Amino acid sequence: MPFFLSLFVFVAGTSWFIFGLLGKDPFVAIPNGIGCGLGAVQLILYAVYRDNKGQNKKPEVDESLEMEKCNGESHIEKTSKALQSQDDEQV
Repeated sequence: MPFFLSLFVFVAGTSWFIFGLLGKDPFVAIPNGIGCGLGAVQLILYAVYRDNKGQNKKPEVDESLEMEKCNGESHIEKTSKALQSQDDEQV
């Protein structure tokens, strides 16, 4: 979400919250007070993560998830050769 959109949503929520407080209208003050608080949280998150511009770390290869290779052949290659030899025997 763009920063200025978040900033002005916070400003608008704050102004309506103050308007609701001055007019003693809880139906305006309460939802906009909640929105003001959430907008403040969002701006704090922007301040905390402003230096992180989507820099992704390269994931390390987890060897436990890779298919095992025995004698230079993967499990799939072994299975396909076994099935092919079974087909040749049946013919």
